[in-house]
Amino acid sequence: MIDLGRDPATGKRKRLVRGFKGAKREAEQELARLLVEYEQGTQVQPSRMTVAEYLRRWLQDYCSVNLRPRTYQGYRMYVERHLIPNLGQIELGKLLPMHLQSFYSKALREGRLDGKGGLSPRSVQLIHRILHEALDHAVKWQLVPRNVADAVEAPRPRRPEMKALDPAGVRALLKAAEGHPDEVLIHLAIFTGLRRGELLALRWEDVDLERRVLHVRQALTKLQGKIVFQEPKSHKSRRTVALAPGTVALLRAHKRRQAENRLRLGAEYHDRGLVFCRENGEPLDPSTITHRFAALAKRAGFPGLRFHDLRHTHATLLLAQGVHPKVVQERLGHEDISTTLNTYSHVLPGLQEQAAARLEDLLRS
Repeated sequence: MIDLGRDPATGKRKRLVRGFKGAKREAEQELARLLVEYEQGTQVQPSRMTVAEYLRRWLQDYCSVNLRPRTYQGYRMYVERHLIPNLGQIELGKLLPMHLQSFYSKALREGRLDGKGGLSPRSVQLIHRILHEALDHAVKWQLVPRNVADAVEAPRPRRPEMKALDPAGVRALLKAAEGHPDEVLIHLAIFTGLRRGELLALRWEDVDLERRVLHVRQALTKLQGKIVFQEPKSHKSRRTVALAPGTVALLRAHKRRQAENRLRLGAEYHDRGLVFCRENGEPLDPSTITHRFAALAKRAGFPGLRFHDLRHTHATLLLAQGVHPKVVQERLGHEDISTTLNTYSHVLPGLQEQAAARLEDLLRS
């Protein structure tokens, strides 16, 4: 037993009691170790809080104020639907790696809420990441001495196949998009690499047609059935992207058509200053863009092509033309260049061959 003095709030004496089996000398050594830990501030009291109680507290005190609204909603969904039903009854201080590994195995076999099989490895890996982050905070808040998720291997999902159009494919898609409601939106996605939410949140005040640049300052998303504007995905997502002359010309024509439509509708037009919007000026629904693009891509001969693949097309074509990965990173708004290099590593071997050939040609000449 260790006397910890009096609690300043209640005035009651606090004691740390630990049971120990072994020789007296070993018990004295354990007592000395506990005293050192207490003096250094590393001694953690065992928590009687359950995993469910802790996770809900973590969601409320940390996630709700530090995460983007859409990310927070995703975390809460996985916590309430998967983590709490399977691990919530266990005391936080008694949670073991074995509990997590057993839960992940069960989730892969029968984790779907509709009872039709297991969750995908990607979903289980995301659940693991959420739980690992939550337990990291439990360690920082001195509720548990270690993060038991460190000792558990989460399933590794296969990287989804990335689709990127070649120049001929881009020309075919743009040809098919002529006269389509999203023609300019599709063109801008290919030529800037902006995310769908960034494009739909773009305002005319963010576009400088004279200087041929646009500024990414916000993103649009759908949250609990409502369209909301929020901060970009990360610090680097707030960025300036240069525009090609052809893109500027297309945007000028688009702006003229939008002004004519605004005059035609008069008071029925709700001017929010958006570059891409519904006919009455209101924001576009992201899912509407997804469905319209999927139908267009199929007609153009590219079934399965996603709107997000236009972003991959932008990056792949730039890298294939020898544009420095740092420039590509800045245009895409990746937080660091390793994300760009890892995502588009399939392009790099060809670039190295080109670099070697160019150096040889230079030295020979």
